Amino acid sequence: MLSTEQLEHYAEHGYALLGQVAADEEFAALRDRTEDITQGRVQHDSMWFQLDVGGEEYKLGPGGKFAGPSDDYRKIEGWQADPVYLAYTQHPVFRGVTRQLIGDRVSSYRCMFMNKPPQKGTVLPYHQDGGEGWRLSSVDGGDFATVWTAIDPATKANGCVEVVPGSHKLGLLSLRGHVVSEEHIKEHVEDHPSVFLELAAGEVVVLHNFLLHRSGVNVSDIARRAYSVCYMDGGIHRTDDDEKKPFPMIFGADALSVADADARLAS
Repeated sequence: MLSTEQLEHYAEHGYALLGQVAADEEFAALRDRTEDITQGRVQHDSMWFQLDVGGEEYKLGPGGKFAGPSDDYRKIEGWQADPVYLAYTQHPVFRGVTRQLIGDRVSSYRCMFMNKPPQKGTVLPYHQDGGEGWRLSSVDGGDFATVWTAIDPATKANGCVEVVPGSHKLGLLSLRGHVVSEEHIKEHVEDHPSVFLELAAGEVVVLHNFLLHRSGVNVSDIARRAYSVCYMDGGIHRTDDDEKKPFPMIFGADALSVADADARLAS
């Protein structure tokens, strides 16, 4: 669970450092599984893949099914389908943190892998995680918390996350989209010191979804891979879904089962 000091830092600055959550052996298994999935040794039909296009301009390539073994995937979504990653997503530390910040019944908006390949990577401009594009029944900042785990060391050189401390208190600046306008950058970013969240491999940070954050390209020879989970209140559903089907449940009576994920993979 978050200590009193961590809770106060999260409330004031919009993020809190958790250190390494997984034991060394568990984290090694997580890294191995990352390689298994990006190289196609383990495959899940429900996963969504997007290759990196690279560059200083914010532009994204098409996404879809597994496109073959590659170290250049920018984003892969749907990791809750994998038993190794699901076990980590349901780690007792994350159970405690999400109970403090969200509640007892917790789902995930997305469980995703993010990557900036060596000497590549795509610029991600200042943005908040939310808005109408998410098509959710709630935009309350208290409903969400993102947990970000460094798979590789995250440094300034390889494009670590950069945040504007305290900017989560502004609320959602734009309902239309998560990338903020030039006017908002001038008002809320310029002349406001930012912080680079440099992390060792295995270290974790929890982020408020409305915290203004960005990341640059990777100018190093070390990949910047990370696992990001947006945890949210289990009662939230998509606004374009008449059946109000829940998102994948991570914690609660109807949570996903690692044993079931293992059985599906075995079959």
